[in-house]
Amino acid sequence: MIHQPMTTTNNIVAHVSGASKVYKTGDTEIIALQPTSMEVRRGELLLIIGPSGSGKTTLLSLLGCVIYPTQGVVNINGTDTTRLNSKQMADLRLKNIGFVFQSFNLVAPLTAEENVMMPLRLQGVPEKEARERAHAVIERVGMSDRRKQLPKQLSGGQQQRIAIARALVTEPTLMLCDEPTAALDVKSVGIVMEELREIADSGRALAVVTHDMRLRHYAHRIIEVENGIAREVSEEELLSHHH
Repeated sequence: MIHQPMTTTNNIVAHVSGASKVYKTGDTEIIALQPTSMEVRRGELLLIIGPSGSGKTTLLSLLGCVIYPTQGVVNINGTDTTRLNSKQMADLRLKNIGFVFQSFNLVAPLTAEENVMMPLRLQGVPEKEARERAHAVIERVGMSDRRKQLPKQLSGGQQQRIAIARALVTEPTLMLCDEPTAALDVKSVGIVMEELREIADSGRALAVVTHDMRLRHYAHRIIEVENGIAREVSEEELLSHHH
């Protein structure tokens, strides 16, 4: 059963309005994403699901302020990002968005704890405060006993939990997860998704991009992307499309 979080306007942290993305190569136009309108709200895990090449990664890149839309507006935390230059866009990203990637993207020579502290150091947070905040989020993902270890000493699931802690440590408005379970074994998929769901239930806005139908159980809402067209579907509709 999909439970709806409260839908008041101040709960909307990301609002995409008629946004499309077209790539031009010579005379050819590739429509990566048709005009799309959607939102991500506080306290929900929004699942963006679709096959490879469907446009789901383009939608995530728009939400993450990594690319500009060809047309339309992407509004993050009340800011119309289409009006920002690339430096302002990078600042907005660092301040508002936490990313979790398929391949964890931890820095090899740094310990788990140092990896989690890194975004805070980039923001100029003093070391003592950064360390305390890192400890708190590492504890939250159940990894306190591993915080002095290097990434290579951790399993895939453990590395992903550290990566989630790193995304969470800046207290981002929006957490974006790109295929966060693709590199994990079945047991770790469950642990990581339960972790993400719990973070959403505690009031943060999360969007998870995946091709994996099994993740639907963890979603508050589902957006299906196919051939560059994104639309909200119920769990039942999603299943009926995949039989």
